[in-house]
Amino acid sequence: MKIYFVTTSKFKAREVGDFLNTFNAKSPIKIEISVVDRKTKEILNADIDYIVRNKALEAYEYLANRCVVEHSGLFIDALPNLPGAVGQIIWEAVGDQMCGFVGKGVKRDATARSFIGYCDGRRVRVYCGETRGRVAERARGNYNCNWDPIFIPEGSKLTYGEMGLEGKRETSPTLRALEKFLEAEFASGQHLS
Repeated sequence: MKIYFVTTSKFKAREVGDFLNTFNAKSPIKIEISVVDRKTKEILNADIDYIVRNKALEAYEYLANRCVVEHSGLFIDALPNLPGAVGQIIWEAVGDQMCGFVGKGVKRDATARSFIGYCDGRRVRVYCGETRGRVAERARGNYNCNWDPIFIPEGSKLTYGEMGLEGKRETSPTLRALEKFLEAEFASGQHLS
């Protein structure tokens, strides 16, 4: 079965492809990912669910086929809902200066959330994965997928930037959302084709 994944991010494409290799090794249903290198509009909105639904509809209109999109955000507890849905825009503008958004003596706790949007032409379904952790005091590591160099998942001393693809696999919010998507679609009997 084929999934069309619409993204321009080589990091996201690699992460999802890596996950599917593991998934396929355990599942009787084999999934093939077909990456469609196309940018979708990311409506400026604080609600990631809304952004993902619009991206999924736009991707479906382009492909005229079942497809998946992804959008993620970093939610810092001390800054309610921020940077959230606009984290990528902020990261591209200020980079590791995001670490300074949390003042000295303030808890650096945060949640990384990823939303997978799936459109089959009739409706859009959204699946969320999340990982608790904290914001590092400075960026660390060479894996530079958005804010990965500043996010430290619970139970680790390393940022996602230091872990890289392989280390991130266990706690990735994107992979958690993707797993929910695959389980829901297969459990409901609506197998992808």
